[in-house]
Amino acid sequence: MKQRSVDRQAPAGRRPGFSMVELIVVMAIISLLLALAIPALGRARQAARRTQCLSNLRNIAFGLAQHDHFIKRLPASGTYRVDPDRTYRLHTWAVSILPHVDQGNLFSQLDLDRPIEDPANEAIRTAQVPIYVCPVDLSRNPERVGDLSYAVNGGVGFTVRRSDVRDCPVDRNHTLLDLNGDGTGCTGVSDVDDLDKKLFKQLGLFFLETRNNDVTRRSHSLADVLDGTSQTFLVGENVRAGFDPDGSHANFADPNPFRCAFYVGNPCRNGRCRDGDVDYSKCNSGENRINSGLWIAEGASPIPNSFHDGGVNMAYADGHVKFLSENVDGAVYGALASPQGTLVDRTSLKQAVVSGDSF
Repeated sequence: MKQRSVDRQAPAGRRPGFSMVELIVVMAIISLLLALAIPALGRARQAARRTQCLSNLRNIAFGLAQHDHFIKRLPASGTYRVDPDRTYRLHTWAVSILPHVDQGNLFSQLDLDRPIEDPANEAIRTAQVPIYVCPVDLSRNPERVGDLSYAVNGGVGFTVRRSDVRDCPVDRNHTLLDLNGDGTGCTGVSDVDDLDKKLFKQLGLFFLETRNNDVTRRSHSLADVLDGTSQTFLVGENVRAGFDPDGSHANFADPNPFRCAFYVGNPCRNGRCRDGDVDYSKCNSGENRINSGLWIAEGASPIPNSFHDGGVNMAYADGHVKFLSENVDGAVYGALASPQGTLVDRTSLKQAVVSGDSF
C-alpha cells in the first residue's frame, strides 16, 4: 500500500529567516571586513595622491629642461621690472615654462612686460594649471584658481635693494651674505662685491632677475650643474607657495621670493662666512628645517613643505624624482642645493661630494 507523503511545510504564519544569533554573527563579520577595508582604501588614496605629486614634479622638471633646451638657460625664479620710482612684479618660472607644459594657449594671452595685476594679464589671475597643484596640499584655493604647490631651488637666498645698492645677496631673513668672509657685503663697489656674488651664484640654481635692465641678471643652464645633475635639486614641494586668501594677487605668477623658490638655511654665523664660522649642518635646522613651516601663514615659509608624512618630493636636475626625508643631514641638504658647491673658491664654503646613499 502506497504511503502518503508527509507535508513538511512550516506552519501557517511562520516564515523562514535569520535567527537573532545568526544576524549578530553576520553583522560582526561585515563590521570586521569594513574595519579592514577602510584603512586600506585610505592608504590607497594616499598612495594615489603621492603618485600624482610625483607625476606633477616630473612634468615640471621636463618643462624646465625644455626651457633650458630652447632658451639655452633656466628661467628666473621671479622676474621684476625696476623703474626709477617703482618696482613692478612681472612673473615667475611657472609662467616662463607654460609653453613647455602644454599651456601655450594661456601663455599666448599674457604680456610679460606688464605687471601681473595689469588688466592685460587677467588670464593669469583666473587660471589653474593642474600640474602645479599637489592633491594633498591642504591650502588649495577652494575656487581652484592660481594654486601652486611647488618651488624652484633658490640656494642660500635671493637679492634685494639695500641702502640704495641693488642686487644685494641676502638669506631668507634678509641678513646680508658676506660669503667671502671679508667683513663687507653689498658695498656697491664691483671689486669688493664681485666675489660675494660669484659665490652666491655657485650656491644656488634659480635667481630673481630684472627684465628691463641688467641690474639683477644671473642664471644657470643645466650644463652649469657641475656637482652632478642627479645630486642637485631642481624643484620641490612647498605648500606655502602660490595662493594666499589674504593676497589678491598671490598665485603661481607672483615673483615674491618667498612664494616662487625655496632656500636652505644660511650656513654662516650672522651671515659672515669666515673660516670657523661655516656650519652646513644648520642648513636643515630650526625655521629652515624641511616641513617646519606647514602651519605657518601662506607666503611666510620659503622652504620645502609638504603634507606627505616624513618629508617632501624633490625633482633633480637630471629629471629623476625622489622622496627626501625631513631628517636629511644638513650638510647633505646644503650640498644638494648648490650646483657648484664642490668648486667654490673659498675653503670655508667648499662642500664635500655627496654620496647617493646620503639622501
